[in-house]
Amino acid sequence: MDLTKVEILNQDIDPDGKTPSYYRMLVDKTSFKYITIDPGIYEVDDLCFPPILLELLPPFPNGTWNCGRISQTSEGPPFFAETTQETLPSITPPGTQSPTPTSPLESGSVSEPTSTRRLLHNSRTPSSPNSLGLKGHGIGPEFLGYLTEEGRVIGYLIAFVEGRHATISDLLACEVIVRRLHGLGVVHGDLNKHNFLISERGVVLIDFETAKKSGDGYGMEREVRGLEGQLLDESGNGGTVVEV
Repeated sequence: MDLTKVEILNQDIDPDGKTPSYYRMLVDKTSFKYITIDPGIYEVDDLCFPPILLELLPPFPNGTWNCGRISQTSEGPPFFAETTQETLPSITPPGTQSPTPTSPLESGSVSEPTSTRRLLHNSRTPSSPNSLGLKGHGIGPEFLGYLTEEGRVIGYLIAFVEGRHATISDLLACEVIVRRLHGLGVVHGDLNKHNFLISERGVVLIDFETAKKSGDGYGMEREVRGLEGQLLDESGNGGTVVEV
């Protein structure tokens, strides 16, 4: 297969090079391939730079497959150790909302239409702001729709939010938004300070990958009590702030 017809859409790379690297690729602008590369085959810098990596990859096998693993023995070049056709997981949209088909140009990118700015989120978990019942409650970014890949729902679109990360001075406002979330029976699960954006409309809570429906009142109160420590945290947990 001509690798000039292969595009890398998403990548998940271990910066230490000790665990496998994962890629989502588009072939001939028609089929998606999920490629695992065993550790130690390529330099981390090459794994991170698609133009170089595509030159180093072994030829793609023919046939029908969507998941493959690249390996290497001490005696030869990298090769596809296995290829399989898997039924990949999908988000299940609540209700009857129609998913929005995704295109290669949208995948893993930011789009700026004339009416609003949108962010594409490729989800690894079934949770989204809409599936959790948050729409219309002023908690997270505006939910715009689901995206599909070959018939399965792989992510969702949310409106871009302009704002800064929360500080300890925003503690009370953050507590209000978290209690509003808890009032809907949802535990967030990752309330680090980088998941609070202070925007013109007020506090916006983001990143619902670990959020889940729960009736655990103790767990909810523990989230609220932990807010002060999260807003004072300087460890970089959850992200970093770059001064410009």
